[in-house]
Amino acid sequence: MNTKKENKNAYKQMKFRTGIYYIKNIKNNKLFLKISTDLDRAFNSDQFQLKLGSHRNNDLQSDWNTFGSDNFEFGIFDELKSKETTTEIEIKKDLNDLLELHKVELHKKGIMLY
Repeated sequence: MNTKKENKNAYKQMKFRTGIYYIKNIKNNKLFLKISTDLDRAFNSDQFQLKLGSHRNNDLQSDWNTFGSDNFEFGIFDELKSKETTTEIEIKKDLNDLLELHKVELHKKGIMLY
């Protein structure tokens, strides 16, 4: 039987898929992009906040309220591959850099973002 401390250390050693996920309004093709260090569970918080009516992005929340949840899709936009030795700080910096790069490219293509 593992102790609480052993379980905590084991969890810290786990590697999760990291990257950028999106919430897309399929009525107007507007995108909400966000980074995550755990893509497999990335949508849970945002989806919960939207259903509750308390998402921090007011425009996204307003559209969610107007169009309804059936008019939104959640997905993975880009996944970051990193080395085993990459620190959490480096991963977050890389994710933020990647997010900014994508935002610039999407803006050039005329895609609206929340």
